[in-house]
Amino acid sequence: MGFEDDTGDGPAPPARLAVIGGQLDGLLSDATWQLSDGELEALMEGVCRLVGRVAAARGRLLVEAQVRGFALRQGAVDTAGWLRDRLSLAPSEARRQVALARDVHEVCQATGAALASGELTVEHAVVICQAMRSLPAGVTPEQRVEAERALLGYARSFDPFQLVKLAARQREVLTTVDTSPGGGDPHADSRTGEHNRPGGGAGGEAGGAKEGSGGEDPTPDPADVRRFSLTDTAQGTTLLSGELDAEGAALLRTALDSLAAPRPAADGAPDSRSPARRRADALIDLVGRVLSAGAVPSAGGTRPHLSVTIPWSTLLATGASPAMTSWGLPLPRAVLARLSCDAEISRILLDPAGVPLDVGRTSRTVPAHLRRALTVRDQGCTFPGCDRPPSWCEAHHVIHWRDGGPTALHNLLLLCPAHHRQVHHDGWDIVFAGDRRPEFLPPYRIDPRRRPRRNPYSEPPPDLATTA
Repeated sequence: MGFEDDTGDGPAPPARLAVIGGQLDGLLSDATWQLSDGELEALMEGVCRLVGRVAAARGRLLVEAQVRGFALRQGAVDTAGWLRDRLSLAPSEARRQVALARDVHEVCQATGAALASGELTVEHAVVICQAMRSLPAGVTPEQRVEAERALLGYARSFDPFQLVKLAARQREVLTTVDTSPGGGDPHADSRTGEHNRPGGGAGGEAGGAKEGSGGEDPTPDPADVRRFSLTDTAQGTTLLSGELDAEGAALLRTALDSLAAPRPAADGAPDSRSPARRRADALIDLVGRVLSAGAVPSAGGTRPHLSVTIPWSTLLATGASPAMTSWGLPLPRAVLARLSCDAEISRILLDPAGVPLDVGRTSRTVPAHLRRALTVRDQGCTFPGCDRPPSWCEAHHVIHWRDGGPTALHNLLLLCPAHHRQVHHDGWDIVFAGDRRPEFLPPYRIDPRRRPRRNPYSEPPPDLATTA
């Protein structure tokens, strides 16, 4: 039995998706060894191109969801948050999918059409959309159309990495200079792309300085390009990636330069570390010096410091459970042994379920030692699907202190600012389950049965020794 759409011209979208799923089931079960080389080639190319078409269809749905405010009605902060929670996507991937959907709908319609027809990969489309958004303000609509057409042509011959370089060159070519009276001198400084005047190209009257405006328009802040990301890996390490403007890069290099210099051994043997290793060591050395000097603002009511949760048996070298940093990564035993030689150790007693016992203090403001207990139990924001770390969170009284709620562990939990606001204003209720961990009851409009939800990121990790 099929579903018909409103026009009667064919099956409705859910039925179309079911047909596609059925065809994919067939492809997955076919005996690929029976294919000729020609058939194998055609299928490989066709399936690869199908990925772009599926992304285009996904984009239409995401745009519709944004227009409707669908995610907010489902209790998510935004569409990317809903995607992440429903599909367990990485936050960056969820944001990338939503951004691509918006861009091909609003900014790069030709790119969207190429993606929908299977002529373009998703990776190429992302590069083109980012390039079109970064074009100088003075580019005319005609120039924008031609720029997008050129990039689509390049995408047929170049991979996404090469396309990024071509896009950067294209932007440089389209960086126009106002040559009207009062216009900027392109050789006055070395900041590319900052001589544009909105609304006009080279020599255009609309681009000239307006009377009474002082003859100058504000220029972009070069620091706007700054970004820095830390990504945890399954190996227990963290990848660093980012971008700095010239000033920021110069400051960082100056700070690291002397610390990253080769250090010969006491017997005169040369430093065996690679330059990359020396720079990494210098960065850690610099951070340690800053924290030791107390030059960093407090976070969550406590002075920033390296905080490690260590089971007592592990500290005594008799247990198997690893020590964990407050950011959720296990700490190697060799590192733990070194840190515990000179460290302040605070004891927090846990029950068999891993929940810290009540510290017995009562006050409106959560004291530092109780904040540490919350960090051990909650490991970050406790709202379902949120992965904000403890240092980004606020302590929330389930029963407000003005209503007689105690400042005690059984009445407190950690919430990031966004979800703290949502809990206070959006009808979510919080209860503590039998294992004394928080559960969230959604409002009736999200779930009429109000089934409790938990945040898997706040739960203790499974015991891999017993599940293997």
